[in-house]
Amino acid sequence: MKFTPGNLFTKTMARLLLLLVLALGRPPSGWADTTNAVASAADLAWQALLHAQATPPEPLKQLPDRMYSEQEILAYYNLVATRAGEVADRARNFYTQYPDHAQAAAARKIYLEMLYTSVESNTTNRIAELETVTRELQQAPGLEESARFQLSLHLLHSAVSGREHQNNEAMRAELEQRARQLARDYPQHADGVSFLLNLARAAAPDKSAALAREIPALTTDAKIKTECQGLLNRFAALGQPLKLKLPLAEGQVLNLEQMRGKVVCLFFWDAAGKFSAKAIWAVNGLYKTYHAQGLEIWGVNFDVNPAAASPLLKDNQVEWPQYYDLPAGGKIQQQFGYAQPMVWLVDKKGVLRELKAERGPEPMIKKLLAEE
Repeated sequence: MKFTPGNLFTKTMARLLLLLVLALGRPPSGWADTTNAVASAADLAWQALLHAQATPPEPLKQLPDRMYSEQEILAYYNLVATRAGEVADRARNFYTQYPDHAQAAAARKIYLEMLYTSVESNTTNRIAELETVTRELQQAPGLEESARFQLSLHLLHSAVSGREHQNNEAMRAELEQRARQLARDYPQHADGVSFLLNLARAAAPDKSAALAREIPALTTDAKIKTECQGLLNRFAALGQPLKLKLPLAEGQVLNLEQMRGKVVCLFFWDAAGKFSAKAIWAVNGLYKTYHAQGLEIWGVNFDVNPAAASPLLKDNQVEWPQYYDLPAGGKIQQQFGYAQPMVWLVDKKGVLRELKAERGPEPMIKKLLAEE
């Protein structure tokens, strides 16, 4: 949310004189020269528009004794949306009423900017209007394809941000719809497909699988296609005995079939991941707590250079084995796709029981350890 301040050079006396002229219906005798200096109605309307644009609602300030409630935050964004919408309407009225004014083009820009802000801040009933404006802009003669794409992308971001104020499900539904359309309209750009892939990674199994089946037809990116197939392979493996042999650098082999009677945690990660350091620390804590009770942890690392992982492993005094997938040919990535940090749990019978244990593995680990 941003209202860009304009340069406000108001002439108070000129405005007063204009008001007097309007009230009297004609300029007083002898005031002809003075009225020539009075700003035109269009100029005054432009100055009023700039003033409205430059005075958004005051931002929320930190309270001394409490946090803002969700209702208060929502009310604030509703106010921002309403005020931005009012400025957009004022700008549209200006360039419609004064199409030949020197600032008509600038008013059009203000209208679009404030319409974006209004939609982003929770005015979902103006999404259709923003769509119409976007289409009109995209049809401008000579507009490059990259510029048309950016307009569609901006529309997506604004509409999705507006839905976020409703709930996460509404936001995800809006994102899915618009990302799919973006991918179809601009197949040479990866953004639409990337949005859909992120949704597939986070969705429940049924929804994730449906997206994973759809996405490959929308892209030529081999890595994305591989990950989609990996998602499908993961869901197919869930609830089934997992047969996995991972060769270690020392010549040893991690073989799940030899782990019967143990609970095995497979931790997928790489050193560059935003949350990998915290995840390593958390998983290592689980190992220290539950290893004596039968928990085994295997690291599956996706770093191209295994040396990148060494500092994190050393800092956390990690004792569980690491399998480096990419130097070994990307076996896991080819089979199950690339995602990290990610935690799978395999029970004492070798059955894959959980694909997303990174969200809170300890209760599930306790349950699996207690099973016969």
